[in-house]
Amino acid sequence: MRGVVGTFEAYTLAKEVASLESELIQILKGSEVGKTIKLHRLNQNRTLEETAQGICSISYLSKIENGLTKSSEEIVQLLLHRLDIPVEVLEEGVDEELLEQELHEWYTVIMHRETDQATELYVKLKQKLSTLSTPSILALFKLYEVRYHLLMRHFSEVPVLLDKLERMQDLFEEKHQYYYMKFSGLYHNMQERFREAQQYYKKALALAHQITLSDSERADLYFISAINESSLQNVTLSLHYARLALNLYTVQFDFKRSGDCQILLGICYKRIHQFEQAEQCFQLAVKAAGNLQSSYLKGIAYHNLGSLHAALKHHEKAIDHFEKSLVFKDNHNVKGKLTSIASIVESLFELSERGRALEWIDRGLIMIEQQNDFKILRYYFQVYKYRVLEDLISLEHFLKETVIPYFIDNENQFYIGLYCELLAECLQKHKRYKDACYYLTLANESYKKLSIT
Repeated sequence: MRGVVGTFEAYTLAKEVASLESELIQILKGSEVGKTIKLHRLNQNRTLEETAQGICSISYLSKIENGLTKSSEEIVQLLLHRLDIPVEVLEEGVDEELLEQELHEWYTVIMHRETDQATELYVKLKQKLSTLSTPSILALFKLYEVRYHLLMRHFSEVPVLLDKLERMQDLFEEKHQYYYMKFSGLYHNMQERFREAQQYYKKALALAHQITLSDSERADLYFISAINESSLQNVTLSLHYARLALNLYTVQFDFKRSGDCQILLGICYKRIHQFEQAEQCFQLAVKAAGNLQSSYLKGIAYHNLGSLHAALKHHEKAIDHFEKSLVFKDNHNVKGKLTSIASIVESLFELSERGRALEWIDRGLIMIEQQNDFKILRYYFQVYKYRVLEDLISLEHFLKETVIPYFIDNENQFYIGLYCELLAECLQKHKRYKDACYYLTLANESYKKLSIT
């Protein structure tokens, strides 16, 4: 009898579970069930074919996911079970507004670069959202997850996430599209693929006019766009976006970011030889850094003052500022330190202090060996090493076979021009005037493209 009773109880429980699932499917069927299935399928990297196999046709599953057909409860149940979507995922009563607020708080922490707190919140939110089916919330979490990994420099995680998000784009609202474009741009910028980053930023800027953004978010978009345009040597656009960002940061009393904008403006003014305005901007940044007691901002400000004096041929004074910059730069700021070291090398080369220059070059190359990125700086140090050693044969081969092709592939006109000029100079010393003329022509074409953009 106990066996019969146990069987009956199990049967009754199974019926109750099936009834609950049926009710929940009825609730979602007209709106979210298709999106839920698609979201979990993409998250699990399953194809339409393997998900539909033995349940329905591929075209029928596609219609379900896109809300183009009224699906049967039986098929939906089978699909949910195939994707291991538990019943609780379908439960009502999720406070989406509260969840979105928690996600926004996490994003704010990320934007403030508070790494420890960002990691703590990431772990908590990932666990909390593991049983959630709301596509809008999950898409937002995945997008902020990209930004989190960029903050932590977990670059290997980002392409996988972006690929997954790209396949989810038909589930996106406009705000999701905006973040996707912005973070894709930031990833490409951090990988020194500035032209690709520019295309993503342009799309993000266009979307920013169509949705409601906070002033801090809008300012951040302008600021990172200005940085990328500066990397492409597009001074006019960089000045434009930096001024827009500065205006917004000033209204918000965000003195740190205002200092960052002053530095960017100073860089732009230096490039167009408005040296007095450039120095004013850099000194304002130094003052802001002092008020904020920010070593980070001081490091950047002193570096750029050094760069200004180098442009004015005051190389000893420039080196003093670069060395001061290194004192204030944190050890985690590897790229910042390498940039200052490269600038010291350049000034020492101009002063013909070859021994000291080689010491700094080797210091820079040792630091780079411990990193997986910074290709532009890696090339920079190696080129200067060949120049200091006066090894013109190795320099010519390196420029022709490695450096120039890399920048041509990445459409970085500034460095194409710079290194083509240098290669032409090498070739002229060997009286290979025809080859030198070819590379000088390439350099001129690159500089023309820069002036157009």
